[in-house]
Amino acid sequence: MRIGVFGPAADVQCRAVAREAAALGADTLFIEPDALDRGLPLSMLDGRTLYLGEPVDDVRGFYLRGIPAPYAPSLERDGELVLYEDWFTTFMHTRERASYYVAWLLQLAHRGVTLVNGPHAASVMQYKPFQLHALRSLGARVPRTLISNDPAAIRAFHAEVKDVIFKPIMGGAVTRVLEGEALGRLEDVTASPVIFQERIPGADLRVMLVGEEIVSSVAIETPEQHLDFRADPVYSGGGASYREVPLPEPIQRFCREAARACGLTFAGIDIKHQGDDWVFLELNSSPIYLDVELKLGHPISRAIARCVVEGARPQK
Repeated sequence: MRIGVFGPAADVQCRAVAREAAALGADTLFIEPDALDRGLPLSMLDGRTLYLGEPVDDVRGFYLRGIPAPYAPSLERDGELVLYEDWFTTFMHTRERASYYVAWLLQLAHRGVTLVNGPHAASVMQYKPFQLHALRSLGARVPRTLISNDPAAIRAFHAEVKDVIFKPIMGGAVTRVLEGEALGRLEDVTASPVIFQERIPGADLRVMLVGEEIVSSVAIETPEQHLDFRADPVYSGGGASYREVPLPEPIQRFCREAARACGLTFAGIDIKHQGDDWVFLELNSSPIYLDVELKLGHPISRAIARCVVEGARPQK
């Protein structure tokens, strides 16, 4: 049998999942997300799918490294981002390519193909307010949060909470502190809402969950703690260390229920931990995990591969 990986064959996480799938007796078909960008043949003919001229409908399980989205190409000029002169043409091409991929993946999901994670879940993960709603409805502790484009409401929230951070609703930028210049530019938010939250102290935990199994739970440690560990050059350069953190049963339950509520089979869950305080920040549908796996031996790739392979096996 064979499984599919919708992701670059050169991507280290994709290769790790493919190696674990091979150990389980499955071959891997890589479908490159930039296939259409490169003009490689990919067709849907009367409901059948062909990649590089070959049918791929026998593949009943896929690991999705990510799902392409439309984008407007830009470059930096004099310290500011500006669009290419032909940005609209490029944007429309990326929109059509993304629409093709999502339609194909939705078709696979409708046919009962195992997708880790499918486009429904990946789409939900873009909308952080829904994640907070799901976590809050389960009874998990989340930061006090205001999502608003109202400068007066934001100032009142800041005056009450004092230590406030902000970030975009769909992500794509690191978290920042609401102070100084940012406080003086609140009129800029009237065009679109922003997430404002109380700043939570404590260690940054990353929990990896596959199906019902918590495969990894670690604190991310760098010489200097940053507001957003993704912005830490030590972390991004692969120099972070990790400390295993056992999760109490109620926190494990929240992780499983939150992933289930968001439709995730594979989830990276970010938590702030200090003493008896466990505060849920967000869930990720395609988290970066290989550094943890290599340094601590947590079998995350194996768990993903097993989930895909078992889901792809013919039902007796």
